Amino acid sequence: MKYTEEQHQFMHDFVPGHTYDEIRREFIRKFGFDPGKHFPKSYIGNHRLNTGRTGRFEKGSVPANKGKKMSRTTYNKCKGTMFKSGNTPQNTDPVGTEKLLADGYIWVKIDNKAKVPKKENWKQKHRLIWEKENGEIPPGYVVTFLDGNKRNCDINNLRLITRAQNVRMNQNGLYKENPEATESGILISKLMSEIGKKDR
Repeated sequence: MKYTEEQHQFMHDFVPGHTYDEIRREFIRKFGFDPGKHFPKSYIGNHRLNTGRTGRFEKGSVPANKGKKMSRTTYNKCKGTMFKSGNTPQNTDPVGTEKLLADGYIWVKIDNKAKVPKKENWKQKHRLIWEKENGEIPPGYVVTFLDGNKRNCDINNLRLITRAQNVRMNQNGLYKENPEATESGILISKLMSEIGKKDR
């Protein structure tokens, strides 16, 4: 469709800051016809215009329903799905839930505290199992897997080592799929750490 110079000028002047519906209504009001179902999106795209709208409420915007009381009819329709203060949403994972996350570790839900860091409500499964059997993990130590499988949280597959040992294990390729070989690597890493301390 061909547009007149006046219509082009109108679009360039009116589009910024207005929604598609507002642009369509004002165009029809001003020029007396509807350009078609793809208008104004197609026009804006073809002429590289920009409404400048993001679809979000910008800072300082006031919602249209601010201060307005919901009607009894609307309330009765919505009350079944409303979130009640102090309640836990139905889609919240229950305590005890286990998830395999992107870091490769199994995490266990241990609490349902609201608005707290993830570590307050979730803990790695292998750490939980180790602490249940042996007490709290001391600062500067990590629990590692003898067979290298982060999903194998059997207590017999877990060993407590220092962070320094863990670094040396990784640097020197001492983690093996064979648990006995990894046990030997742990001894080697311990010796390396002790030698490093003496050299310093």
